[in-house]
Amino acid sequence: QLCARFEADQLTYQITQDRNRSLRYYTIAIGGCALVLALFIFLSWRKIFRLKQSKQKMEEMNRKAENAIRKKNLFLSNMSHEVRTPLNAIVGFSTLMASEEIEVDEVSRKEYCEIIRINSYQLLKLINDIIDFSDFDEDNISMTIKGQDAVKICREVIETVAASYKLQVELRFDTSLTSLMIDTDDSRLRQVLINLLVNATKFTTQGSIVLRLERSIDDADMALFSVTDTGCGIPKDKQQNIFGRFVKLNSFAQGTGLGLSICKTLMDHMGGRIGVESEEGKGSTFWFTLPY
Repeated sequence: QLCARFEADQLTYQITQDRNRSLRYYTIAIGGCALVLALFIFLSWRKIFRLKQSKQKMEEMNRKAENAIRKKNLFLSNMSHEVRTPLNAIVGFSTLMASEEIEVDEVSRKEYCEIIRINSYQLLKLINDIIDFSDFDEDNISMTIKGQDAVKICREVIETVAASYKLQVELRFDTSLTSLMIDTDDSRLRQVLINLLVNATKFTTQGSIVLRLERSIDDADMALFSVTDTGCGIPKDKQQNIFGRFVKLNSFAQGTGLGLSICKTLMDHMGGRIGVESEEGKGSTFWFTLPY
């Protein structure tokens, strides 16, 4: 009986051991499957996440591409208009002056010559802006830094703009300085000043346009230039985008929308800052600083 009971207990123990071993194997197998499943889910989730990111990037790139195409089409449309307008004036008045069928008196001839000169200057400025825009895109900006008298440059720029445009408003230069020597590129500084002054002439039909030069109050090592007009002003919500490329607040105004963008790029390369303060209906002040 004892031997039979011992054999029965031994058999029960063996069965229990086999069952425990089987349960262990099952647990390990289930754990392995769960681990593989978790890894599969993680990899699938990461792939889905990456696909979602790729989709978002693609949508963003598509939006940028559509925006670029829209801006390109707008730019080409503006360009065709901006180039055609001065060319029509140049061709029309030069043909009129060269015609043998129509007699042109001396007063009219001088007036036609002035119109041709103004439109030629506008066309030249337009082409220069496009060339500069192309150079800036390729980061191909050349500068010759030398000591320059900023007061002298401002006076000459005022004379240039006054002679190139028939202005109905007062254009003047105000400063308490007799001279101010700064290290800068003469032609690039003139370009920024002319762009700001010409931009002011487009939106100022009465009052004045004043170019000012002074030492910066906030920074003793900076020269502060500003162009203040009494024009239509700029809405608050559009002031932050005013220095963007192809931005034109008035689509009927002459220009490509590159002038202020070029000014901003030049200031970044010359170590200065540029900004605008404006109130709609009361005029604007565009300012920039340059280190001595």
